[in-house]
Amino acid sequence: MTATNALVVRDDLGEIVDLVLRGAEANARHDLVRRMRAAADDVAAALPSGPIAEAVVCALQSLEVDLRSRRAELADPGRAARLAAEARHAEARLRQFQERTVRWPRVLGDALSATDSDIDFAINNWLRALLDEGTVAIEEQGLAGDDLDRWLRKRLVAETVAVHRALRLAAQEIGEQVAASIGLSEPVPPVRLDLEPPAELVGYIHRGPRALSERQALATRLVGVVMPTYSGVMVALFLPRLLGIGMSLWPTVLGAVAGAVGMGGAAVAGERQRQRSRRNMESASELRSLVDAYRMAVGKRVRDGVRAVEQQMYAGLNEVVTNESRRMSATTEAARRAAGESERLQEALADIELDLASVRELRQRAQRLSWAG
Repeated sequence: MTATNALVVRDDLGEIVDLVLRGAEANARHDLVRRMRAAADDVAAALPSGPIAEAVVCALQSLEVDLRSRRAELADPGRAARLAAEARHAEARLRQFQERTVRWPRVLGDALSATDSDIDFAINNWLRALLDEGTVAIEEQGLAGDDLDRWLRKRLVAETVAVHRALRLAAQEIGEQVAASIGLSEPVPPVRLDLEPPAELVGYIHRGPRALSERQALATRLVGVVMPTYSGVMVALFLPRLLGIGMSLWPTVLGAVAGAVGMGGAAVAGERQRQRSRRNMESASELRSLVDAYRMAVGKRVRDGVRAVEQQMYAGLNEVVTNESRRMSATTEAARRAAGESERLQEALADIELDLASVRELRQRAQRLSWAG
């Protein structure tokens, strides 16, 4: 082969490779596109034309198979009816989805309101049980002051952990509920709650100065003890005389001492019991005050958490709904185009016949170049 003939063969082969590359791109055959680009590089590098032409022939055969399959698909008698039904189904799905998306803000609002109510109800029930438990501990164990404060804070931290867990679980369930009510195909982005540690929330609750009741004056307390003692002595001295019972000195003295000890001891025991009851009442009042302060703090935490869930959920749902609507609109439009193309069946079949003829011609040219190479 002379240099002039080799140049002509290379130019002709380059033209065929370029045409096959365009056909591969038009038919979305990415594998053939890569092979033809490699063949174009080989032609530019002046490599032997035989292997290049054989690769072109294989690519043309693959394109011919695709075109014949496409022709058989278009010639299917039930294809037009099937495409029309698919287009109607896609339009109905899009219309139903658009009708459901109008309701998702209300569904989200109802779910958030229910979550707020449920968590608030659970907190109140738990705090009521905590008050009952604390009251029993105060009466039976004498919890007061720092001991009561440590006992209470340990339980409040555990309750705050449970509240945080309930908020995160509710956020996940709300997303799933709204997505299911709309019919979304992709999940809602997860909500990220930036909640401070439970110990810090409980740490904001400070125990103020104890409002101790005024202690009775010493004279008053002495009177409260001395008077019953004196009464006991008087009863022991005058009761026998009142009843006409004659007693010697020593039995009378012993009776007076016994009466004084009995009445005075009862007065002292009663005073101690009153002081213990007063301390328990003060501790119970302090417990209720701390619980009320915690109720306000955790209530604000729940409201802030629900508000954060609402903001993130609204943004995430809006994005997901928009993406889903665009995807379904694109699917519906593609179904409409396919149904419209089925009405131009003869034109499409004629175009395929022309493409098949071009492929056969190019294959013959490539085979001749392969034999020549």
